[in-house]
Parts: sequence; structure tokens; C-alpha cells
Amino acid sequence: MTADVADQVVLFSGHMIDAPGRPIERFPARLAPRVAQAIGDELDAIRVGRTDIGLCGAACGSDLLFAVAALERHMTLRIHLPFDERAFIELSVAIGGERWVELYRHVTQSAACIVADDVLGPLPPGADPFTRNNLLMLSEARRIGARAFTFVCVWDGQPGDGPGGTAHLAGAVRAAHGQVRIIDIRALANEPGA
Repeated sequence: MTADVADQVVLFSGHMIDAPGRPIERFPARLAPRVAQAIGDELDAIRVGRTDIGLCGAACGSDLLFAVAALERHMTLRIHLPFDERAFIELSVAIGGERWVELYRHVTQSAACIVADDVLGPLPPGADPFTRNNLLMLSEARRIGARAFTFVCVWDGQPGDGPGGTAHLAGAVRAAHGQVRIIDIRALANEPGA
């Protein structure tokens, strides 16, 4: 990866759209417009623009909403995938429906895509690809020479459904003494009309 310089680097993680049949709602599709607005508001609050770099995944839901908001604000966007694109789309994008696949295609046309296997080699036996991808993004964020490093996340404050989720990356950023800005999806869900 390149040794870049940016005014600020924004690392992002957030919940996926709830898969069909999820027993307890976390990010129902009806909240997507509110989450998109909240992400945009966070980016505006930290005054991102052309001299800034955004790093994120590309799962349906928060990741892709961040990617759109970053591109709308003319940030340089780098999307990190834990494994090959075809498998990633099937596992982490298409479950949200065709709209999310189209959005994935749209944002990846304007962003650099980094596949963890291409940077780090094959996944070691027993390792989790999502955890490894989180740590790769954090490593890149810290390596970029920037005035500020901020982690923005859409999170319910709870442990994830599996390894390598938003909770993991929030903990890793805190351990590295990074600034964490949480968009509380529970608060968005409790707003009138949600």
C-alpha cells in the first residue's frame, strides 16, 4: 500500500442491513435513509473533503451508505474486501437485495478496491477474514500521514453476530488511541416515525 498524505483519514465500519429472517432487528431496511443522513451529518461535522481519505468495507447497509457519502464529499475512497469480490458480493451484499448490489457496483467504479488476500496472502487456517480485514484497514489508516484520524461507526454498542464486526474494530481503534464517533442505530430506530 502507498504511503499517502491526507488532511484527515476516516475509517468506517457499521452494521449491515438485517438479513431476511433476522430474529431481532438491528438495522432494518426502513432505517437506511436515516442512517445515510446521520453518516452524512458526521462527515460534515468533521469537515471532510477533497484532501481526505475514507477507508471502509462494502457490505450492504452502513458500509455502502458511507461510501456514497464519502464520494459525494469528494473524498478519496478505498474499499477493503476480506476475500475475492464474487464471494464477498454473494455473502455480504446480495443478501440485502439487488439495490445493494447496484450500489456496490456504483461505488466501486469510483474507489480503489483492496482485497486482503492480495495484500496479506492467503488466509491462514483458523483465521477470520473479517477480523483480518478490520486490522488491515486500521493499519492503513494509521500508516497514512494525516492531520487527523477518526473512526466513524454505525453501531448498537453490542458485541457483533460474529468475529470481525463493528464492535471488534471499535475496540481495536480505541486500543490504538484513535477518536471514535458512534452513530447509535438504536437512537435512530427510536426516533419518531422510524
